[in-house]
Amino acid sequence: MISPYVIQWKSKVNGRAGRGTKQFERKEAERLAEELNHEYPDILHEAVKALPPREEKPEFEAEPEMVEDVEEHVVVE
Repeated sequence: MISPYVIQWKSKVNGRAGRGTKQFERKEAERLAEELNHEYPDILHEAVKALPPREEKPEFEAEPEMVEDVEEHVVVE
């Protein structure tokens, strides 16, 4: 199985850093990182394994014990 790689970078000037989202095969990512390091010498680029996608968790998730049985009341006027 081929592991996907992305380009990770860090500025040598101000310390800002980031990670690309486009995925490459290892050899292609390494070649691209080398090319980018040559083209942009103030930024260090490296090929790293892509992180697995995070599972999105809802902001609020009711715990089963927090949910109460609620009877519906109808008001007739």
